[in-house]
Amino acid sequence: MPAFASRQQIDEQSSINWDLLDNCVDGILRSIGEVQGDTPYTGYRATMTFDANYFIIEDNCGGIPKSVAEKYAFSMGRPPDEDVEQLAAAATVGMYGIGMKRAIFKLGTDALVESRHDEGFTVEFSPEWMSDRGWTDLPMFPLKDGELVDGGTRITVFQLHDECKKAFAEKTWIESFRNSISRHYAIIISKGFEVRVGTEEEIVAGAEPIAGAGFRLLETDALPDGSRVQPFTYFGVLDGVKVEIYAGLYRKLLTEEEADREEQTRGVKDDAGWTVACNDRVVIWKDTTRLTGWGEATVPNYHGQFIAITGLVLLHSDDPSKLPLTTTKRGIDAASNVYAEVKDLMREATKNLTSFTYRWKKHERDLDSIYQNSRYVELSALRTMAQEVSTGQVRKFATMKRSEVKLPVPVNETRTARVSFTADKDDIAKLKKHYFDDQQATNSEVGDAAFYDALKRIKK
Repeated sequence: MPAFASRQQIDEQSSINWDLLDNCVDGILRSIGEVQGDTPYTGYRATMTFDANYFIIEDNCGGIPKSVAEKYAFSMGRPPDEDVEQLAAAATVGMYGIGMKRAIFKLGTDALVESRHDEGFTVEFSPEWMSDRGWTDLPMFPLKDGELVDGGTRITVFQLHDECKKAFAEKTWIESFRNSISRHYAIIISKGFEVRVGTEEEIVAGAEPIAGAGFRLLETDALPDGSRVQPFTYFGVLDGVKVEIYAGLYRKLLTEEEADREEQTRGVKDDAGWTVACNDRVVIWKDTTRLTGWGEATVPNYHGQFIAITGLVLLHSDDPSKLPLTTTKRGIDAASNVYAEVKDLMREATKNLTSFTYRWKKHERDLDSIYQNSRYVELSALRTMAQEVSTGQVRKFATMKRSEVKLPVPVNETRTARVSFTADKDDIAKLKKHYFDDQQATNSEVGDAAFYDALKRIKK
């Protein structure tokens, strides 16, 4: 990418446009009232068009009520206190309409907002008004007949600032923004909301909706002793916030050799780590730091051996002020009591899973037999499962339930030990040829073959 597109600039541009998408979802909530079913947002959509000379976001998410537009959306002061509670009640993570004016200011110096809810209207942010620091309340005009569908809103920004012009003209930036939506709106998209992003040419050509990043965990059949690989689930309420926690393996454990290689090369983490969402909006994505409990208390620091471990936390409250969010609504307030309590449970699950990986480190062959009867459980099924299997009492939090998980234990755990040694690469290649006639065999496979060959000779 060109030199202008630093990580900070990419994140800032993405954040501006996330604010506008948040408003779309808030509009849906105002339209449908209580959220029910697995896909309550079906039929609602937003389209974002990027160009070096303009930006457009258009949606059918309910429109802006005339009263909200007059009292808050296009006035330059704080709305009356009696209106704040009503506006916040229909919001995902903040007050309805938050970020629209700020986004327009950061995007450019000429904008047109058109919306049709109970009454259609148009508001123009002219360059003259934008440059006048007096910022009087903006006048509203009737929307022309035939403009927009009922419940539609369109924001068009012209005269973009230089950093926006450069970013919006870059296909690599647009692709990066698509990926950020796939992550941060993954849960909202899974509930039916459609987001299309692209250049004008791509949108006209029929750009496909962005697919949300999925979340699933591995589950196996029960062994004779009742143990199996299965997710840890927690379900309940903490300080007025509904809490759901899911943690487990999203793939097979690495072999010891693979884990060593992963640690040496510092390869990709794939889907490892914790994701946290507040009112369906993801605010932490695949984190493996102390922010989500790694390296704290008795939980080890993250390293390559734990690449199979992942977790998801869903926090929900009808009162967004109870959610453990930073003032920007883009991150977690790690000092909040709610999050501190949630993190206790996250650490508990992580500790159990890291102990499981340690325990099976020397028994890879036995673990492979367990995986033979395995399947993935998607988020929708996990949520149903949580209410069915989260029956165990959480001693520290009486309002939380958890699943009773019995993970498999190696049968020969106390009878085995690891054998490890180094050898000349040329000699290893010779043994690969001798035992497998295949240079693609792993060093671990060569070591196993040589060990059991030597053992067989001794026994004879």
